[in-house]
Amino acid sequence: MLRLLCGKICPFGYLQDWMNKIPFPKKVRTFKGDKVLRYLKFAVLIAWPVAEELSLFGEWQMSAPLVIGLTALALLCILTSRPFCKYLCPVGAVLGLFNLLPPGRYKVNSDSCTKCGACSRVCKMDIEPYKTPNSIECVRCGKCKKKCPISAIS
Repeated sequence: MLRLLCGKICPFGYLQDWMNKIPFPKKVRTFKGDKVLRYLKFAVLIAWPVAEELSLFGEWQMSAPLVIGLTALALLCILTSRPFCKYLCPVGAVLGLFNLLPPGRYKVNSDSCTKCGACSRVCKMDIEPYKTPNSIECVRCGKCKKKCPISAIS
């Protein structure tokens, strides 16, 4: 339920969605190593407070590494859907764990689901909702529910 914030309210999500609409000859849906990189946000979640405590960040100022990093992230947003959410967002790492709790869980009616993949094709997080409707990666945008031709996801 809380992960709904990622799918509907987060300004970073909207910015990434907007940037992903910029035309590019070859968009990347998934790639080798994608599943492993998704654990990086948990490392960021753990490392961020430690780095803050050790004053590794100092004051935020424009520097070459920061500009290069932001430029790379912007290019990734054009190439693939929501890279910051998938690989770096520490808030999403925490909120994703709430997908495992009963309120707000998605259910797939396995008797009526034809596994047509319509839900997977519209998923911005590149998960297969008919297989794992309550994945910690799901941002609860609701596009899979809307796209299901037989309303098997509720």
